[in-house]
Amino acid sequence: MSFTIPDVAEHGKRGARASRRQGPAVSSLDVVVTLVAVVVVLAGLSVSLIFPPGAPDTPDASIAREGKRTTPAVVATDVPVPEATETGGVVVPPLAMEAERQSAQLVCQALIGTHEFTALSYNIKSGRAGGLERLLGVMQRSTADVILLQEVDNKRRSTGSVDQAAWFAGRLGGWHSAFGRNVTFGDGLYGTAVVSKYPIVSSVNTPLPNSGKAQPRGLLHVVIDVEGVEVSIYSTHLDNTSNNIRTAQASRISSMLAADPRPKILGGDMNAWPGAGPARILTSRLTDSFVVAGRGGGATHPANRPRGRIDYLLYGGPELKALSADVLPDGGSDHLAVRARYELGGIKTEKCSGDGKAKGEAKSD
Repeated sequence: MSFTIPDVAEHGKRGARASRRQGPAVSSLDVVVTLVAVVVVLAGLSVSLIFPPGAPDTPDASIAREGKRTTPAVVATDVPVPEATETGGVVVPPLAMEAERQSAQLVCQALIGTHEFTALSYNIKSGRAGGLERLLGVMQRSTADVILLQEVDNKRRSTGSVDQAAWFAGRLGGWHSAFGRNVTFGDGLYGTAVVSKYPIVSSVNTPLPNSGKAQPRGLLHVVIDVEGVEVSIYSTHLDNTSNNIRTAQASRISSMLAADPRPKILGGDMNAWPGAGPARILTSRLTDSFVVAGRGGGATHPANRPRGRIDYLLYGGPELKALSADVLPDGGSDHLAVRARYELGGIKTEKCSGDGKAKGEAKSD
């Protein structure tokens, strides 16, 4: 085989074309590598400028290095941090609010005080002399807080089948009442009563000594709660036929009073003048309110022309004293009502200073 010069020339041309095809592929790879290197260098330079060497780490820097967001840790404390409050358009700093709250705390001091109240003793003759409305008017004008009644009917047909003590209590504004039965008639009951603005804690009626055909008598003992202090109220109506019976009845009452340690008031129609034996027995145990603090003559019977003092309010026991005593001029019965005002000690109270709202919160604990 022989070669000619044109074959060699053609072979040279094909090699040149192949060299031209390979040259551009090598040049593109070099460019890519170079660009990546430049990007890496620039990125490193940027990081070094933003976070220079030796600078302390910050939460944001840590987040940047980790490439993700995290929730910063919260340090818990035992004391809650109050929030600022807007009051009337003004933002009150939490510390100022806390200081104001502390300064408004209620401070209370326990005290022992006194309380005044008025008692009334009234023989109402079953309402037969002037009617219940007239008797009610006397009671209302007296401004009494506790009322001791004698000759009281309870649902007797002859006087309207009314529980008179309960009727007075209701008309006086929802007061409390207690009735002591001494006589049972065919048409109802008859006896003594107590009507009280203060709550009634207990009530008991004790028969008194009697003899023959004399009307049964009793001693109604009612315990009331006067501002947290128990006070005994005794209402009675002694015999009107025999001094001996009255003396025996007064002696029984005196012994019952001696066994009662409470502050106490005895009121009623004693059918005896102050110098008589039954009255002396009772006043040896208790103090006569009219003698200590009375005004006027003191006569209570008969109502239209009073000549004698036979209706009494006596008192005794701890922390009780009479401030005034008088006889009311109003009619309505065959007896006039006797009234006395008392001061009762031993009342537990408290004196508080601070915010009223705080006081309510303190009491609710």
